[in-house]
Amino acid sequence: MTWSSRWEFAATLNIAMQGGAVLLMSPWASETIGVRLHALTGKWNLEDYIGHDLYIVAASAVVYNALGRLQDDHALQRSFKQYVELPATLCIPLLLATFSFGNGARIYKPDFFQVPTDFWLNMYWLLLCGTLIYLLLYGGRALLVLRRDPRSRQVANVYLIASGSGIAACLARLATAFIPQLQQWENGSVLVWVFACGCGVGFALTSAESWRNKTRWFTNANY
Repeated sequence: MTWSSRWEFAATLNIAMQGGAVLLMSPWASETIGVRLHALTGKWNLEDYIGHDLYIVAASAVVYNALGRLQDDHALQRSFKQYVELPATLCIPLLLATFSFGNGARIYKPDFFQVPTDFWLNMYWLLLCGTLIYLLLYGGRALLVLRRDPRSRQVANVYLIASGSGIAACLARLATAFIPQLQQWENGSVLVWVFACGCGVGFALTSAESWRNKTRWFTNANY
């Protein structure tokens, strides 16, 4: 039902993209989809790259959902194209280039976070995490405005917490990628996964609660 709702489409897209991203980044995907993609392209870990692209789409959907509650359609489209769609669109091919040139495409690991970084893979993580942090912060600005409305405060607060968890995942990944001493830390990837999953769960719960509130409002309006 949420796919057909004008209000909840972006939130539902966010959940779907995050779910797809987690699936593609899982060891299962590396051992199945990744092996088949390598046979076709000669590149390892392509499924992880695709999953990261889905994360960018998911973060963009968060921004769209937040802006859509504050701006009219014309202002929304203008802001979204300039400040969200453009940087996200530029990031994806740059990610593919840095991914292809470095260890990301050369070294196979079931958990992509455990691939040893080189210059190109570090640039990959910097681009990806930097873009995600930017998108989540941009959406967070809108959420801070949205939470001033008592009717939206609870949903906005949980969205902000989920966004914070996503930013923490990005910072943890950057730290484990760029600090040599942390690259060998076995729990480094676990920390990233915990924050990333916390982000996804937070968005999913908030979207479900938001949809439940709207259906309750429509139900009450019919009586």
